[in-house]
Amino acid sequence: MTQSRLLVCGFGSFPAAPRNPSGAVVEALAQEAWAPPGFEVEYLTLPVAWTGSVEAIQDVLAARSADAVLVVGVATESDAFRVETMGRNHAGRAKPDHAGDVWEGSVIKPDGPGALASTAPTGDILDALIGSHLAARLSDDAGDYLCNFTLYRLLAEQAAPSVGFLHVPQVREFSESANGSLQDIDQAVRATVRAMANALSRPVAERRTA
Repeated sequence: MTQSRLLVCGFGSFPAAPRNPSGAVVEALAQEAWAPPGFEVEYLTLPVAWTGSVEAIQDVLAARSADAVLVVGVATESDAFRVETMGRNHAGRAKPDHAGDVWEGSVIKPDGPGALASTAPTGDILDALIGSHLAARLSDDAGDYLCNFTLYRLLAEQAAPSVGFLHVPQVREFSESANGSLQDIDQAVRATVRAMANALSRPVAERRTA
């Protein structure tokens, strides 16, 4: 029997987060080659680039499809883990990416719907985070930067049957004003991947979404 496959992505540095905990944890899990029993996980670190982040995912999926894609990004002002339930068709025109480029329009896809619901089991993910004793909540607004941009495009382009996004807080190791730790983020990503993997084994109607 073919194993279900998940693609887990974190982001590299950008102006507001010269050291990005999402990429640091994803890279550590990749070195460990961690995966839930019975599942295959591939890891990818994305550039924080208006042109480049989604394309990097598309290149990997073109070579080999995945049953689920999880993208992990940092919310520098957040004090909790946020399970994103919605990708919105808007982008901040004045926000430069890591290369200094800005998005030319105020929308991501001119002919796209205003919002798209996450296809990940967001309710299951939230339960898994809370069950791991982590401060977590559902969120219906992923912002107007590369996190929302990547989530919306993956949903609009139906990159995988299950597409989810987890926002993590900045960590003390990288910022004096932050609250969490890389260990917390490592625990959160593992819990999220397990929840998504477990959901793949169940009928769609039994997966808890927001």
